[in-house]
This record gives sequence, C-alpha cells and structure tokens, in this order.
Amino acid sequence: MYLKQIEMVGFKSFADRTKITFDTGVTAIVGPNGSGKSNVTESLRWALGEQSAKSLRGAKMPDIIFAGTQKRRALNYAEVIVTFDNADGYLPSEATVVITRRLYRNGDSEFLINGKKVRLKDVHELFTDTGLGRDSFSIISQGKIESIFNSKPEERRAIFEEAAGVLKYKNRKKETESKLSATQENMGRLDDIIYELDGQLTPLRAQRDVAIKFREFDDKRAKLEISVLVAQIIAEKVSYESAQAQFKEVQQTLAQLDAAQEVFERDVLKLKQQRSAVESEQEKLQTEILQLTTAKSDFQSKIDIFHSQAQMSQKSAAEREARIANLTNKVAEISENLTSLTDKLEKKQVLKDDLETQIQTLQGKLDNFSENPDDVIERLRAEFVDLVNQEAQLSNAITKNTSELDNIRANAASKSDENQALSEKYDSLKVELEATTQRSETLKLELDQLLSQYSTADTQFKKLEADISQTQNRLFSAMDELNKGKARLTSLENIRASHANFYQGVKAVLQTSDKLPGIIGAVADLVSFDKQYATAMDIALAGGAQNIIVSDEQSAKSAINFLRAQRLGRATFLPLTTIKPRHFGKTNQVANMPGFIDTAQNLVTYDEKIAPAISNLLGSVLIVDTNDNATKIARALNFTARIVALDGTEIRPGGSFSGGANKKNSTTFTNVEIDDLTQKVAVLDQTVRGFEKDLQDLQHQKTALTTTLADLRQKGEAARLESQEYSLKEQALLESKQDLESRLALSNASDEQALIDKLTLENEAHQSALAAIQNKKTQINTDISEVKSSQSQVKALTENLRRELQDSQLKLSEITSDVRHTTGEIKRLTVEKGTLDAEVEPLTRQNETNASDLNDETRLESLTSNLTQVTDKLEAANIKLVSLRFEREDLTAQIEDLDDANAVNIKQRQDQLAQKTRLELSLETSENKLRSRQNKLVNDYQMSFDAAQEQAEDLVSLPESERQLQALEVQIRKLGPINLAAIEQFDEVNERREFLNTQKEDLLKAKALLESTINDMDDEVKVRFKSTFEAIRESFQKTFTQMFGGGQADLILTSEDLLDAGIEIAVQPPGKKLASLNLMSGGEKSLTALALLFAIIRVRTVPFVVLDEVEAALDEANVKRFGDYMTRFDESSQFIVVTHRKGTMKAAKAMYGVTMQEGGVSKIVSVKLKDFVAADKQ
Repeated sequence: MYLKQIEMVGFKSFADRTKITFDTGVTAIVGPNGSGKSNVTESLRWALGEQSAKSLRGAKMPDIIFAGTQKRRALNYAEVIVTFDNADGYLPSEATVVITRRLYRNGDSEFLINGKKVRLKDVHELFTDTGLGRDSFSIISQGKIESIFNSKPEERRAIFEEAAGVLKYKNRKKETESKLSATQENMGRLDDIIYELDGQLTPLRAQRDVAIKFREFDDKRAKLEISVLVAQIIAEKVSYESAQAQFKEVQQTLAQLDAAQEVFERDVLKLKQQRSAVESEQEKLQTEILQLTTAKSDFQSKIDIFHSQAQMSQKSAAEREARIANLTNKVAEISENLTSLTDKLEKKQVLKDDLETQIQTLQGKLDNFSENPDDVIERLRAEFVDLVNQEAQLSNAITKNTSELDNIRANAASKSDENQALSEKYDSLKVELEATTQRSETLKLELDQLLSQYSTADTQFKKLEADISQTQNRLFSAMDELNKGKARLTSLENIRASHANFYQGVKAVLQTSDKLPGIIGAVADLVSFDKQYATAMDIALAGGAQNIIVSDEQSAKSAINFLRAQRLGRATFLPLTTIKPRHFGKTNQVANMPGFIDTAQNLVTYDEKIAPAISNLLGSVLIVDTNDNATKIARALNFTARIVALDGTEIRPGGSFSGGANKKNSTTFTNVEIDDLTQKVAVLDQTVRGFEKDLQDLQHQKTALTTTLADLRQKGEAARLESQEYSLKEQALLESKQDLESRLALSNASDEQALIDKLTLENEAHQSALAAIQNKKTQINTDISEVKSSQSQVKALTENLRRELQDSQLKLSEITSDVRHTTGEIKRLTVEKGTLDAEVEPLTRQNETNASDLNDETRLESLTSNLTQVTDKLEAANIKLVSLRFEREDLTAQIEDLDDANAVNIKQRQDQLAQKTRLELSLETSENKLRSRQNKLVNDYQMSFDAAQEQAEDLVSLPESERQLQALEVQIRKLGPINLAAIEQFDEVNERREFLNTQKEDLLKAKALLESTINDMDDEVKVRFKSTFEAIRESFQKTFTQMFGGGQADLILTSEDLLDAGIEIAVQPPGKKLASLNLMSGGEKSLTALALLFAIIRVRTVPFVVLDEVEAALDEANVKRFGDYMTRFDESSQFIVVTHRKGTMKAAKAMYGVTMQEGGVSKIVSVKLKDFVAADKQ
C-alpha cells in the first residue's frame, strides 16, 4: 500500500482545489518560509482524524478553513481527500481507499470512506494498529521530533504499542470492560427482582398455608351445614302450616269489613272528584293569571326599554358625528403628506441615478490600476528564490557526477573474476526470492480470508450481545410490569372479596349474606360497563353504588334489624318488589343533539332480574361527552334532567352544577379494573415467556459463536505470524538482491563506460541550464528596479480614485436609505388613509339607521294598547279565582264529615290488617327461611332438599350442631382474608424465582468469561509488546550506531509491568559519556529520534512516512546521512518530507514546490527528477 494522492480545497492557505500525486520512494516538499508547506502534512493528519486544533496550529477547529485575503473572500468549508493504493490489502478494505473529511464554518463536519458517510470512530478503527493514523509514529509534524524526548516514559509507550499492533486489543479490552460493567448492572437488576420476589414469596407462603387450612375447615363445615340445613327445613315446615291456618280466618273477617268500606269510599270518591274538578279549574286560572302578570311586566319593560334606547341612540349619534368629522380631517391631512412625500421621492431618485453613474465611472478607472506593484515585486522575488534553488541543485548535481566519474575511473580494472561469482550468487538469490514472494502472497490471501471471516463473525457476535442485552432489558421490564400488575390484581380481588371499599354497614350485610334472607348483592358488584364510562358512572351512581339489592321488602327489614341489633352501621336497600323504575321520557328530543351518548342504564350490563333497581338509579340519568354539550342539552330540557359528562361534571335538575377531581380514583367499581388488569396480566405473562424463550435461544447462539471466534482467532494468529516471518525474509532477500545488482553494475566494464558517458552528458546539460538561470536572474533584478521606480506614482493615483469612489458610495448609501424610508412612509400613510376611509363609512350608515328607529312612534302606541288589554284580563281572572276557592272549601267540609263516620270501621279493619300482617310476616319469614336454606343447598352445594336429606347425618341435638357449625365458622373467620389463588400464585412466583436464579448463574458465567477474556487480552498484549519492544530495542542499537558513526544506545522499561511500563531512552553519542537526554544538543536529539524512527520502521514496516522538517537541527553531514538512510527503505516505505535542506532534496525522486504567487494563497509546482534525467539523455 502507498499514499497515492492528496486533494485539498479551503484547507488553510489552499484556497483553490489542489491535487498532489505521490509515487513510491522519497518525495520532497520545498518552498519559502510561510508558503504553506506544513499545511500539506497537516491536511493528511486532519483527514485521518486529528481532533486537536492546537496540534494543527489553530485555536479552534474552524481556523483551518481558508479565512480569505484582501483579494479573496473567505470560504465556508474545508475539504481534504486522501487516496491510498491498497492493492496489497494492507488495510481491511477495497483495493483503493479514499478518505474524505469536510468541515463547515458552522461547525458541521462529515467523514467518508470510498464515498460512504462514516463516523470518526470508523476512520480511527480502519487505521488502528496499522502504524498509520493521526497520532502514529509514521507522521511527525513540524517541531514535534523532540516530543519523543520531552514526553513522559508512559506517554512514549504509545509509539511502541502502535508498532506492536496492540491498540486494537486495548480498545477491545475497553469494550469488554464496558460489557462487564453492563453485566454487573444486569446482575444488580436481577438481584433487585429476586429480592422483590422473595418479599412476595414470604406472604404468599403464609397465604398458601392459610388457604390449605381453610379447605380443611371448609370441608368439615360443609358436611355439618348440610345436616343442620335439612333439620332446620323440616322444623320450619311445621311452623309454616300452623301460621297458614290462622291466616285464612283473618282473611274472612277482613272481607266483611272491606264491603262496608267500599260504600264509604264511593261516596268520598264522588265528592273528591267534584273537588278535583274545582282544583283543576283553579290551577288553570292561576296559570292564566301568572301568564297575564308576566305579559304585563313584559310590555311595561319593553316600553321602558324603548324610551331608554331612544335616549342612548341620540347620544351615540352625536358621538359618531364628532368621530366622522375628526376622521375626515385626518384623511385630508394624510393626503397632503402623501403629495409632499411623492415629490420628495422623485427628486431623491434622480440624485440616486446620478450617483450610480458616477460610481461606475470611478470603478472603471480604478480597475485600470488593479495590479498591486507590491504583488508584482513579491512574485518576481519568489521566482528569483526558485531560480536560486534550481541553481544550487544543478551545482550539487555537477559536483556529485564529477565525484562519481573519478570513482568509476579509479576502480575500473581487474573485476572479471569477481563478476562470475556475483552472477551465480545473484541467480540463486533471485530464485529463492521468487519462491519466498509467492509464499508470502499466498499467506496474505489466507490471512485476508481469515480476517474477513473473523470480522463477519465478530460483527455477528456484537450484534448478538446487543440483542441479548436488549432482550434482557425487555424481559426485566416486562417482569417488573407483570409483578406490579399481579400485585395490583391480587389487591383488588382481596378488596372485592372482603368488600373493604364499602361502608361498614354495607360490608357487614354482604359478609353475612348467607345468613340473611333475600340478599342479592351491592349495585357495584352487580353491574359492569366500559372503562371509558368509569368516571361518569361513579358520579351517576354516587352513593347508590353501595345500595344493596334485595328480593323483597321483608329481606330489607331483616337486614336492617340485623344491623341495628349488632350496631354495625347503616345501609340502603332496594327491594325488587317495591322499587319503582325511572325512565327518561324525552329521549327523542335529545337523541340527535351533539354529544349525547345514552342514558346511564343503557350503558351498563346487568342481570335482567335486577332491572327495576338499575332503572331506578340510572334510568333518568343522561351521559354526555363534554361539559359544553352537557350545558346545551340541559338548557334545551329547561334544566329538568340529571346530566353527567364523561369527565364527571354533573348538572342536576334545577340548574346546579358540580364537578372537579379527586386525588384518588374511586375503588368502588373494582370489577372494571379487575377485568382490564386480568387481560393485561395474561398478555404480560405471555410476553415474559416469549422473552425468556428468545433469551435462551440467543444464549445458545452466543455459545456457538464464541467457539467459532476462538477458532478463527487461533488460526488467524498462526497465519499472521507465518506471514510476518515470510515478509521479513522477503525484505532481507530483496535488500541482498539490490546489493548484488549494485555490485554487478559497478563491476561491468561496458556498463561503467555507459555510466561515464551518461554522467558526462548530464554535466554538460547542467552547465547549459546554469547559464540560462544566470541570465534569467539578471532580467528579474532589472524588472524589480523598474517596478519600484513607478510604484509611488501608481499608488498615489490609485489612492485618490479609491477615496473618491468611497465618498460616492457613501453618498449613494445615504440616498438609497432615504429613498427606502420615504417609500415606506408613503406606503404606511396610504394604508392608514384606507383604514380611516373604511371606518367613516359604517359610522355614517349607523347614524342613518338610528335616525329611522327614533321616529318609530307606531310601535310605542301598539305596546301601550297591549298593556291596557292585559291589565283588564288580569283583574277579571282574580275575581273568578276567589269564587272557586269558596266552592272548594265547601266540598272539603263534606268529605271530612264522611271520614269521621268511617273512622270506627277503619279502626276495626286496621286491627285485622295488623293481625294479617303479622301472620303474613310469619309466613313470609318461614317461606324465606325455607327458600333461603333450600337455595343455600342449591347454590353452595348444588343439591336439592331430597338429595341433601339422603346425605344428611342424624343429629343428636340441633342447637348443639348449630353451635358446632358456628364454632367452625369462627375458626374460619380467625384465619382472616382467604386467598385461595395463593397456592397457585406461590408456585408460579417460586418457579419464576428459580428461572431468575438460572439467569443470574448465566450472568455469573458471562462475567467470568468476560474477566477471562480481559486476562487473555492482557496476556496477548504482554507477549506482543515484549517481542516488539525487544526487536525495536535491538534495531535501535544498530541504527543509532550507524547514524552516529559509533556510540551506543538502549531502550529501558521503567517497570516490570508490561501493560503499563513506560520507556526510557539511554544514549551515548561517540566520544561522550552517558548523560541525560536533556543535556544533548538539538541536533543530537533529532538524530536520535530519527534513529528510533528508522529502527521502528525496520521492525514494523509501514506503507508511508510523513516527516515535516525533522532534520532542521542537523548539520550537512548528518542531513546527507539522513537522506541516504531514507533511500534504504524507499522500496518498502514511501517517504514524504517537508524540507529546506539540500541533502534531503538530493535523496528525493520527486519534489513539489509550494509558493504564494498570490498573497495568502498557496500553489503547488511539481518536479520529477527522473524526467529531467531522461530529458538530459535526449
């Protein structure tokens, strides 16, 4: 792989799009100070992900965007495109890799790899452990060469880790530690849930034990109760037959008394009918009087209003007349202002046109002097500097060629014997090199395939881990919701079973319903409805939700007597035999009105047998969607109906409103919430089981994939080591081959003569070029003198024109502002005039209308006439009402006389009725007891009386058996609330706890695996780091001696901890004692750092190395040594060097010159030295 091209636009001083193409070998970038050479290397670092503006010589990142010059505007973005030839697969990507980075001035940025948008992290990962990247040892920026010495030993370690290729392990370790932390967090959540389940198990275990005891007591109670009920039913039948005989005698006596009563009732009825007719006529007459009184008041009010409106209209007309006059004056004033402003605008427009013409003329004159003499001089000086550099290069080339000619002529004799041996060795080496290269390529392909397989498997593994984590989170959340739902459901069922949300009296009756006859149940327990009507029904029923529906009034009396005797509170009862249904009779009137839903009775579900009670409570209540619609419907019904909105607002008959909200929802209607929760719990339970199955499947997949990854990792590491071994062997063979080629070339006489001819021709060409450069330098000096002589005159004239242009532009700006302001004022006044005109017209029309109303005398006369007629009718009606009142009083006296005569008969009848009632009550009580006990047999034990009589056991004593039954019931009550579902709930929660324990064990295993993975990665890092460090250390010792021509150097670890140990550098230049690095000269530090760089490259070959003036502190001899050393690696590594030094330039195969022909804008000029050599040969 090698760096193929850098393309820049808007990056620092490179305002125009600039492309720099690189070949293999050494490429030098030269140019004057401040021309932008270092911007080239910084663009590369920036494209590879550099995030520090300070390291790019800026205060903040937008500082890298071209900021503009006197002649150019600033750009809004910077872009750098770096292209790599990746044909050898050095990077895990395509054959050509293109990295693009853009930064916009608003701070937005983007990265692309081969045209696809990626993250900064993706760019970093692409170059991780490749020896490349923004902070790698292969890119050394200007002035950073000594940072290797100035940094701490621990910071210096990063260079060696990059070379050892362990950064990816460190990154994976961080990811693994993050997973370990997530696993520990999941374990914590599991512990919390297990703790919560343990908290549920303890009460559930107790409830389960109580439920088991309850079943034992209940079985005993059932057997005894059946026998007691059979004995009670037999005894009650005897009592019932005796009461029935007495009841027949009382019925005969009552029949005689009823006949006499009928005579009295017929007479009284006739008199009451006559009185009712009189009362009806009275009511009609009173209604008529009320209507006449209302009409009289209405006519009087209309007359008063007519007089009042006349006075107010006169006053308003006067005010409008004044307003019209004021508006008319304002309109006239605005019209005058509009005329004045229009004239002013026309004059200013003419002046504006004149100024624009004058500015165009001045601008044309100024354009004739556009080229700045200073820019011309600067450009000529830059050309002169380039010619000086070219002259130095040509002189150096002539000197080098002359030296080589002398060496060739001195060593040209007697080399025929040596040539034969070298040729044979060369042929053998060539064959071995080809075999090694072929094997190396095969290993690279195998390694690429393994890496691809591992990358795919690793991606699948990461996705699988993410899926497991996500599934675990969903499972835990679902389990939390399920536990909360079950806890709430259990609480509501307990509340429903124990009636804990009912009043004390209601609760007592419901809990003793098996002993009280005719108890059907509370309204709240007997109805159901859609959840959306919950609030409305709570308000509609109010306290009625706790009313108890009973079969008849006798059952209600029995329950009331029970509450009174036990002092357990009060309750309201709804006997089905006496309760009267209520119905809303105006449904058709409101059915089509907006918001009407239905009557409350039609929105609830209930058993048809309790319909009278539900109709009584809800039949006349209307349910409406919103407050506003409820108000409209109430008004349409003249506030005669009870209306409830869905939010709980209530409008009662008579017009009163009530509403608001309670802090807590009503718990009376538990059935609705229980049904809803039951469905939700079932769905959540299914969801939890689904997540548990998914989690188990994912865990199995993860185990299989872990084995696959371990196998691929082992194979890949073996392939990598073998590939690295063959690459090193290939590099060594290649260096030996190049050495033999050089020796063979020097030993060949014919080749030597050709080389002598070639060098001679080059020297002649260089001499000609030197002469041409001298002539051009002389011409440039002459041009600079001429420009300087005319510079002062041009500057003075240009400055005058510029000042005159600025004055004209300032005047134009002021005139333009005046024109804009005047135009705006004209528009404002025009709009204001239109507004005033629009206001005058309706005021005028209203005055005309009021004037006609004031003259309507006919209407006043009609109102006065009507008032007189109504007054006469009212007086006549009052007289007739007095007559009817006397007639009604006479009829009432006759009825009272008949009532007194009938009182004796009524007294006798009442006595008989009381006796009959007592007997009826006795019979009904017996019937109720019989029915209740038979119903209890059917409802509780699903058996008839005959079947129970066959199963019943003989009782020694019924009272004793009843006491035993009460004792069993006491024992059952002592058990407290019974949760029969606790047996199953306990098993279910216990099973779930066992499952969570299994999950916890899996997490513990995963935690151990992650910790083991971290330890394995630490071991791998230690091995890799140690082997690389030792190799670099050995290479550094050799390289240092070669570059310094002696001395010694060493690399020392600061501690035995291979994971965190820092690295100290110990050097001893030739002829000096071992001393601190800080006491070395700048040149020695630079040369030592370069020796370390080359030592690292020798161990870890990298595709390219970028060096920015790293040899600035070296003397000429060391610069030449530096250049020669670079050429040793130019076959395996590409060098891009920013330099001022001739020795470095000599080592370059291609050079790029960076100039600023235009101030502040860098340009690139390329020179390939091989092209000049080829041209010289021609």
